[in-house]
Amino acid sequence: MEENKHSKELDAFAKKYVKEIPQEKLTIDFTSSIMKSIVEESTKSVFKTTPLISQKGWFIIVLGIVASFLISIKESNKVLLNLPKVDFSFFDKIQLPNVFESLVISNTLLYAVCFFGMMFFVQIIFLKSHFNKQLE
Repeated sequence: MEENKHSKELDAFAKKYVKEIPQEKLTIDFTSSIMKSIVEESTKSVFKTTPLISQKGWFIIVLGIVASFLISIKESNKVLLNLPKVDFSFFDKIQLPNVFESLVISNTLLYAVCFFGMMFFVQIIFLKSHFNKQLE
């Protein structure tokens, strides 16, 4: 009961002060100015894309690859990096049980997995182009 009385008093107080607030008059071109500001904001790029590796970085990487290739050709009788030879014959001695030997996959399941895999990549391509168009 007390809450109801309190809410009525609060409602009357709010109504009294809302009536006292003067109404603002809108200008004639209010809608057009709002639409203009929306268009201006939407044309600005939200995300500023920058490449992970700059052009200068790519230039240095390519220069390093070309230089190492040219040095290896020039000094073909010398070995640039002496790596120790590792004997991998111990892999022949390891006996692993064939875990997937008894696993049988039906053709229907295989076709379904391939189909959904292709559709997944098609969706990625479609969504990427869709969101790129929205950003532009």
